[in-house]
Amino acid sequence: MESPPKSTRAKFAVVRFRFQGRPSVLVKEFGTERKAGWWVLGPGDDGPLAKLGPEPYSDGFATLILEGTDSRRVHTLLRDQRTVAGIGRGYSDDVLHRAQLSPYAQLGSLSEDERHRLLDAVHAVLEEALEVERRRTGGLPTRIGDHFTVHGRHGLPCPRCGADLRRVSYESHEVTYCPACQTGGKVLADRRLSRLLR
Repeated sequence: MESPPKSTRAKFAVVRFRFQGRPSVLVKEFGTERKAGWWVLGPGDDGPLAKLGPEPYSDGFATLILEGTDSRRVHTLLRDQRTVAGIGRGYSDDVLHRAQLSPYAQLGSLSEDERHRLLDAVHAVLEEALEVERRRTGGLPTRIGDHFTVHGRHGLPCPRCGADLRRVSYESHEVTYCPACQTGGKVLADRRLSRLLR
């Protein structure tokens, strides 16, 4: 919300809606991929929302985590909006760090204890994030990662153990993790670095 409405083009701006006598609404898209969209739907049409997975606090999501046999990596599963709505990349990194699980762990291979830690971590990380967002005033900053625990903080000390946080780079995103806390000391291959060393 912008009050009073502005006319300058803001960084990361996609569209600004100006209303007579009311604040304007500025829609921003962060990151390098441009995938923002706007849908105008008729009554009863859920549009793309119909494809979203369950909410993180739902019984359906709890059942998936505690009983699921999905063979995908947990990091991939948490980022997939068709599997669970609203977690995304940054919170996936923080959830796995909190649960002390490798980004490469597969859901179907997790023990009962690991599954409970994962579910508890999802809830704790999202609750903390909501508290931060509820205190925010003046709209979104240019970067929303100011409250992430490990996401985007590779090279800095792990807040739990002090070891250097590492990353695995992909074409469209990065995964941040702590080798000491999450992978038993193993440093995962970073594809970007591997290409440079050939």
